[in-house]
Amino acid sequence: MPGRLIEEERLKAIHDAIDELIRENKIPKEVTDVSVNYDSIVDQIDRIISGIDYGAVLTPSLAPPPIPSPSERKPRIPKPPRLGQEDVPEDIPFQTVPEFPFLIYENFDRVEELLINPVFSAKSLNRIEEISAPSPPDMPSIQMMESKMFGETAELREETHPITKEREIKTQRVSRAIEDVSRVTKKRKDVVEEKKGFGWRGQGSRLIVFDRITKEYKYIVIEPALTEKEENIRKELIKLFKLLADVNVFDADEKEKQRVLKDCLEQIIRDNGIEVPEASKDKIFYYIMRDFVGYGPIDILMRDDDIEDISCDGYSVPVFVHHRKYQSIETNVKFKNNDELDSFVVRLAQICGKQISVYAPIVDGKLPDGSRLQATLSKTVTRESTFTIRRFREDPLTPIDLIENNTMSLEMAAYFWLAIEYGASILFCGGTASGKTSTLNALSLFIPPSHKIISIEDTREVNLPHKNWIAGTTREGFSTAESEKTGKDIDMFDLLRAALRQRPRVIIVGEVRGREAYSLFQAMATGHTSYATIHASSIHALIQRLENPPISLPRALLTSLDIIVFINAIPFGGKLKRRITSVTEIIKMDPDTKQLIFMQPFSWVSKVDDRFESTGTSKVLTNIMLTNDWDDKRLKQELENRMKVLEWMRKNKVRSYKEVGAIIAEYYRDPEAVLKNPGNVLKRLKKGERESKEVTNECEEEKEVKKRFGLFRLKRQIKKER
Repeated sequence: MPGRLIEEERLKAIHDAIDELIRENKIPKEVTDVSVNYDSIVDQIDRIISGIDYGAVLTPSLAPPPIPSPSERKPRIPKPPRLGQEDVPEDIPFQTVPEFPFLIYENFDRVEELLINPVFSAKSLNRIEEISAPSPPDMPSIQMMESKMFGETAELREETHPITKEREIKTQRVSRAIEDVSRVTKKRKDVVEEKKGFGWRGQGSRLIVFDRITKEYKYIVIEPALTEKEENIRKELIKLFKLLADVNVFDADEKEKQRVLKDCLEQIIRDNGIEVPEASKDKIFYYIMRDFVGYGPIDILMRDDDIEDISCDGYSVPVFVHHRKYQSIETNVKFKNNDELDSFVVRLAQICGKQISVYAPIVDGKLPDGSRLQATLSKTVTRESTFTIRRFREDPLTPIDLIENNTMSLEMAAYFWLAIEYGASILFCGGTASGKTSTLNALSLFIPPSHKIISIEDTREVNLPHKNWIAGTTREGFSTAESEKTGKDIDMFDLLRAALRQRPRVIIVGEVRGREAYSLFQAMATGHTSYATIHASSIHALIQRLENPPISLPRALLTSLDIIVFINAIPFGGKLKRRITSVTEIIKMDPDTKQLIFMQPFSWVSKVDDRFESTGTSKVLTNIMLTNDWDDKRLKQELENRMKVLEWMRKNKVRSYKEVGAIIAEYYRDPEAVLKNPGNVLKRLKKGERESKEVTNECEEEKEVKKRFGLFRLKRQIKKER
């Protein structure tokens, strides 16, 4: 075997291989029609053969690869295509494959498809590979990739199809190949993250892929592949379900809907004698469950807790998501045409209980999981239909998450704990998607469990473990047109005015935008602890926004506010990280100059250091000392005690908002016991959850017995009437 040669000799070998194929007329006619420079073709082939462009993620097509008849070639155990190639043994003449069963690396152009995929034999590839340049250390060779991806999974067998009774040749399942490709590609560090277990029976998965050439991340959704016959069965089941099913699951949860849908489908299959192989049933049910119970093409995106926003700008472009770690990235989810996207947008609006049409082409709504929807219908206000979904975590962030992510320091968390415990009002400021509401929700866990809380929001975002909590949301009138509304709009001002009559200890306002700000600051002035968010990037921008229309707040009322927290998304190496850049306290207003005097107990240092500084002075802490008759030593001890509890939770990875809330609530009742052993609180919490679950199961069993008994009595009554 010749040794590895220099680059010029490798290129010469590629030239010779192409010339040989041209002489033998093995290159398809399409290649000669492509007006591309010959040297460019050779250079691109060299990049792929030498391994530079290997390791791309494969996406299965719906149709299996074409299998030649026995008369055309000898039976053999084929290996699945390597990046779109069919590896042909040397003793079998090469045959051009006109259609490729895989969608390969998206930068693979037409010349490469026509030259490499159907033309280069195994002999040519091996000869060129022998003189290829060394691959990078973390990149497997061609033979290694082939053996690890497909070495032990290739299979060729002849079976009788259960429905058509036709004899057909079956190759290995595509999904198996994808798993192997994912495993090999991960070693190349192209797949940076993988999640499985989405959808019906956990058949869906997703990958986060890093493109080494474009230096971009991409979100890849992988769903089970259906054959043509499985797709026909799916369509037939959907058709029969729409015709025959008569069920009402409007108020049921997702699991109940899936159970009812599964029972209906099983009944349809039995009653109509449809032969569905067990191996195909779960795949078919996956798509039916996805489209009827889930969110269709974006179902996996909606189930991924790492996604903050889902954005579709039209059917001609792929769906984009905003990932908590990788920011805004493109997905491989795309709608086929404008009609499909229009239907999907209409369905999203209906799920929210709204209607969207040419007459009212813009809809704002709330999905059942609490996500916020904004959608438009095509050819009216936008070129194509669009939708944007702002998702919220089912398990919200806690102060432990903020400390772990370095959004704030441990000392700052103890400061907020003490300030909130003693009724300081806080305003959270920042830009769009800077983390204002998440920070507000996390710090709200410090509210004493005995306090009555009322939250007021446009869309439900705040999630608290407190029992004495009223969650209020705004409401629009009962018509899509402003001039024809038959019901009164309930806005934040109405909810806030009603909240003040319910004797709350704490008022939380999702976002201050208009006239409700005046009532909020009046509530602060009358002793109601209040927390709210507002869009403002600096203290001066905040004052200007509060003092000018539509808020028009008198400057004197601003002194009712105790703490202003500024949160910003700071770029770090191409990624955005959220930091509390400053904690500002309002001291007083100068009576002569009418200027507000501020104090900054905490601030964030530059990106180089990425740390927080403390000035050691705070009006809020001083007032707490005076109220409780503490000295400096006692104040320091109280802060250190809270820091110990928070540090214990951080080290023991206690981050569930229920567990964090339980430990904080127990600290208010018995601080010494919590300081001695915080783990006892978690043990009691888990024991209570088990007992509650047992009671719930008993209730469910009792309901099921009553339901069956009721059906039995109904059947007996029908028989008597007959």
